[in-house]
Amino acid sequence: MQCTRCEQENPAGARFCNQCGTALSSPVEAERRQLTVMFCDLADSTALSAALDPESLRELLTEYQAAAGAEIARHEGHVAQYLGDGMLVYFGYPVAQEDAAARAMRAGLGILRALDTLNASRAVRQGSALRVRIGIHTGSVVIGDVGHGSRRERLALGETPNIAARLQALAAQDSVLVSEVTRRLSKEEFSC
Repeated sequence: MQCTRCEQENPAGARFCNQCGTALSSPVEAERRQLTVMFCDLADSTALSAALDPESLRELLTEYQAAAGAEIARHEGHVAQYLGDGMLVYFGYPVAQEDAAARAMRAGLGILRALDTLNASRAVRQGSALRVRIGIHTGSVVIGDVGHGSRRERLALGETPNIAARLQALAAQDSVLVSEVTRRLSKEEFSC
């Protein structure tokens, strides 16, 4: 078993690293499951980063992530990764949710409303509005640890995250674009 701190190999079953003394954890097995994946990304962020001082940009991203994160949490989503100005979000993980697709769609629409509120407060202070694109797809994944040493993450692998990312890239600004599978699973709860 490899230590995540110093990358020393240790005997199987060891509880602490023989090199640095860090507590060792057993690797969690990968699991196959159905998951709804959301990609949420700021539109025109390159222009935004060119227009703002890096400290102002960081402050703005923190506000955006807090607003979006609150909506995601309200609908019991799990932020798997922050990707610069984007977020990779899972619904139906770590706890399975029968209505994961509908939760993701509600969270996406909530993010749009939250950004309207954030933009209204920013207009007085800084001018230009933040725009977001959101893509959502539901499908089969394998969730497991990826990476090496101390740079390990628990990610969903398979076609599902890739399709969600493509949908996000195709989405119009300030919109949520969902796959047919996700729409069907939302039980016609939404007008699409």
